[in-house]
Amino acid sequence: MDKSILELLKKAGNFSEKESILLKQELQHRKLNKEDFLLEKGTTCSSLCFVISGSFYQYNVDLDCNKNVIDLNIPNDWVINHKSFTTRKPSEYAIQAYEDSFIYELSINAIHRLIAKSQSFLQMGKILEESTSRIDFFDNNNTPDEKYCFILKNKPDLLQKFPQTILASYLKITPETLSRVRKRIK
Repeated sequence: MDKSILELLKKAGNFSEKESILLKQELQHRKLNKEDFLLEKGTTCSSLCFVISGSFYQYNVDLDCNKNVIDLNIPNDWVINHKSFTTRKPSEYAIQAYEDSFIYELSINAIHRLIAKSQSFLQMGKILEESTSRIDFFDNNNTPDEKYCFILKNKPDLLQKFPQTILASYLKITPETLSRVRKRIK
């Protein structure tokens, strides 16, 4: 198993060697090609995925056929549509590979099996909380400068991985505003 996933799990809680082995047995390794869907709009999110390499973006399409990005994921991120996963209802968003990617996938059934074997796996709920806290930050009334500074501090690799149009959509600002923010903050 990739050591980065064990490091991330340690941040979510305390897992023994036995629990790490249990997790390894449940993880599925998948390759997705650029533009492959991890989750299509209208299907129910039934797994939690950890990005080993590559990148993903989660979005919906508005009436004008514009992609409205709600989340971006790069290596060492967990990818999930939180609302669909927890409510067990069809997703309003799609999750698509931005480039060729490798992930570890943990199905909801696998998570239930893990929790049945060890209550320590309930700590993985922290991962679900993390997935919504970033989204809430960008949807709240933060200034464009605050949003961009958040990315600079917490996820600078996003700036190298994604084009300005996707980043602007993620930040809920126009590409022109993003360009002005970049000039001010340099």
